[in-house]
Amino acid sequence: MKLLLDTHHSRLAAERLRSDGHDVAAAADDPVLASLPDEELLRAASRSGRAVVTENARDFDRIVRSWSVTGEHHAGVVFTSPRRYHRGSSPYPANLVTALGMLMADPPNGDVDWVYWLP
Repeated sequence: MKLLLDTHHSRLAAERLRSDGHDVAAAADDPVLASLPDEELLRAASRSGRAVVTENARDFDRIVRSWSVTGEHHAGVVFTSPRRYHRGSSPYPANLVTALGMLMADPPNGDVDWVYWLP
């Protein structure tokens, strides 16, 4: 399982996950990815087989639903709660790293078009 953290998630989370042996990229580390609108970010992630990790549930849910109608596929979307994984809180990004590490150890079934809410 490969992940792409949306720009609002910490680069440090991606670094920590990589140090644990996971294939995780951060959009914030790539100016091209960081500048893409949400739909294009999902396309770019899908082309490289990465699921997008985002707290932007409203926009990505709309995109995923639209793609299910048009037949376009994505490599997965992981929604995070801004309340649970708040960038200004003391457990962040450690709590995000722990939760994503557990998800990557036991990924959702299917190669494409899955959506998961991170607990």
